[in-house]
Amino acid sequence: MKDTFKGEKARLIAFFTSSAIILLVLSLFLSYYAAYGDVLFSILGNKNAKERRYDKLNLTAQKGQTVFFGDSLTEFYDTDTAFPSFPSYNRGISGDTTSGMLNRLDSNLLALKPSRVIFLGGANDINRGVTPDEVISNIREILTRIKTSVPDCEIYVESLYPVNPYTHPIYLNSVDNRKNEDILAINAALEPLCAELGCTYINVHDKLTDEDGNLRADITMDGLHVNEDGYAIVTAVLSEYLVK
Repeated sequence: MKDTFKGEKARLIAFFTSSAIILLVLSLFLSYYAAYGDVLFSILGNKNAKERRYDKLNLTAQKGQTVFFGDSLTEFYDTDTAFPSFPSYNRGISGDTTSGMLNRLDSNLLALKPSRVIFLGGANDINRGVTPDEVISNIREILTRIKTSVPDCEIYVESLYPVNPYTHPIYLNSVDNRKNEDILAINAALEPLCAELGCTYINVHDKLTDEDGNLRADITMDGLHVNEDGYAIVTAVLSEYLVK
């Protein structure tokens, strides 16, 4: 009887422990889904699979249109809704770096022979320890290759957005190793680079900051990405250049 009791007690402990773990995982997933919505599945998606999907889509896509090219901040941006007055293609990939963008530039972007490109990238590089100088070097190569391949293409380069390492709940904060000092250094170099190469620099950064220079807490879910209100600000800034 004693062994039977011990066995039953162990099974009960195991049951309640596993149930608690399942509830914890479920609550964390629901918290992330509440913060990110459907874009959570984009965050979890495979980068290479997305790149291959864009390759296939570009085979039948209409050439000579506007293309948004970048990382998650571009991928999560509902550019069709933001700019209904002209056709565009969104070629953002969550987690992408400027090196990754260079690798997929031909198939994901240049194959479309775009008339306009809106570029945003570099934040993920910072998170991986890439220096601002290296980021600028990669961006220079990206812009130069676009201009060489599609000479009549208008190129717009967005400033990197600020981050906010102090948002709550802290387990949702995704800033990691990204620092506003590095972001400011890249932005400071981007503007003269654009002037040199004949591209248009768009300062979105300053419209998104709070009084301390961080990304405004009311327009971010995780200190890194912006929410719908944040994208509304981005749209207003970009519209001054893109909607004619």
